[in-house]
Amino acid sequence: MIGKCPEKVEFSEEIVQTLLPAQFMNGNIHIPVAVQTVGGTYNTTQSVHIWDPSQQQSHGDDGAEQQLHLQVGNAFLLLKVRLIQPILVPVSLKPEEGLEVWRFWAKKKNAELSKQEQTKLAPIGRRQPLRFQEDLVSSAVAELNLGLSLMTQEARGSEEEELAPDVLYYVFLCIQKYLYENGRVDDIFSDPYYTRFCESLHKLLQDWKPSIHPLGYIIPSHVTEEMLWECKQLGAHSPATLLTTLMYFNTKYFRLITPEHHMKVAFSKVLRHSRKNPTNAKDKATSIRLLKVQSQHTSGQKGTDDMYEEQIEDPENPLRCPIKLYDFYLFKCPQSVKGRSDAYYMTPEPVVAPNSPMWYSSQPLSTRQVEQMLARIIVVREIQEMMGASPESVS
Repeated sequence: MIGKCPEKVEFSEEIVQTLLPAQFMNGNIHIPVAVQTVGGTYNTTQSVHIWDPSQQQSHGDDGAEQQLHLQVGNAFLLLKVRLIQPILVPVSLKPEEGLEVWRFWAKKKNAELSKQEQTKLAPIGRRQPLRFQEDLVSSAVAELNLGLSLMTQEARGSEEEELAPDVLYYVFLCIQKYLYENGRVDDIFSDPYYTRFCESLHKLLQDWKPSIHPLGYIIPSHVTEEMLWECKQLGAHSPATLLTTLMYFNTKYFRLITPEHHMKVAFSKVLRHSRKNPTNAKDKATSIRLLKVQSQHTSGQKGTDDMYEEQIEDPENPLRCPIKLYDFYLFKCPQSVKGRSDAYYMTPEPVVAPNSPMWYSSQPLSTRQVEQMLARIIVVREIQEMMGASPESVS
């Protein structure tokens, strides 16, 4: 099940030396501690002296001192057990885990609804009491939309533990993959029928920051870029997916990490650039560039390479190539928007086919839409690594 630790293994001094080598010196261990308070989290440290029998001086039969040494020794043994139980994060989506969490929640929710009905009269004219099917594939769209929305607040693990926002997002990605693998074409993250769920998910993720383990290291996000490719949240599968992919690449490579940064991107500001291969003049590498957010570039000033962020062509993987996907996006946009200096992310047309000549309207995305898309992107582990998460940016 999600978030569980591996089975206990024998303690190895080598593991401890690898995790915290500087802290295990001169019999002292320096333990970073994340202290939870009502107002938030702050960091402090403790120094614990580890008793070394070879350094103990004889003080007679001092029972109190021996008891103190015994307590500290036991505390260290407990610490060693915890050190060898790292928090595991998944490397790929497991659709059955999403189904398991849905079923666990549906059973509990249905029991809760039945209990409520026993204590009050049913409204006149109501056809059937509300129940959630445990079979995801058979669930109606409206039922899924409502259920997934409620899950953002109510879903729990198999041991009734609360699930962190990034873990829940991972669960929903697993559910998305399960639906695709079983013949459902719903995109729960972009279809207009799932607006309620998307709003609830945004509330869950918008203030998310990676957590700090009590031992002081940053706990990686459960969600990775590869998972988004797995469940077709990245790629050119639909207008919404392609738009998400462009925003993901712009966040990752152009380092645009706020909605304000993304709202300032425009067609006229994204520049195509070609660079010759120094070993082969006929071989050119294509990229797209954007002036760095912090660069003070004035009109008429010649730009240098270090003033731009860049996305480079990936000829070995065309389906994931930033340049080919950018070109495909231009191809699916109306001609009238391609020179705009005030917009870049255009609104998908409500109904399109894969071979439709136009996928997007001439209306830009709203700030709210950009905020929702970006909140899901920021949670991705690779984006957090790009941002260089520091203690100031974690909770």
